[in-house]
Amino acid sequence: MTKLRSFGLMGILILSAAPNSAFALCATPPTLNGTFRGNDGGTYYIRQVGSNVWWFGRSADQPPTFANVFKGVRNGNTITGDWADVPLGRTRGAGTMTLNVVNNADLRRTAVTGGFGGSRFFIPCEDVILNPQ
Repeated sequence: MTKLRSFGLMGILILSAAPNSAFALCATPPTLNGTFRGNDGGTYYIRQVGSNVWWFGRSADQPPTFANVFKGVRNGNTITGDWADVPLGRTRGAGTMTLNVVNNADLRRTAVTGGFGGSRFFIPCEDVILNPQ
């Protein structure tokens, strides 16, 4: 009975140490280029060319509530730039934005003007439709 309890405890320890399968295959991409999700419900198509960072973002609804563009400059883990809504969406705003690059799959807004809604932009690692390997 002692051996059975030891094996049971060992099994629990092994299972609790195993990584969650949703995160087991996640890897940070080598560049910022990709399709990101925003915590505002939007999809953001991001491209970095040298130190310049560009994006087109839009809400998922039809017709889109918002659609915007961003152009910024990356300096280390900080991106600073300008954003503006475009006529595809119903909102009309513009301003400046600063983002912190947590890694190439996770951006966090640290400052904004003009009322931009999203504050986190990330590549969901399980999202093979938007980001095929």
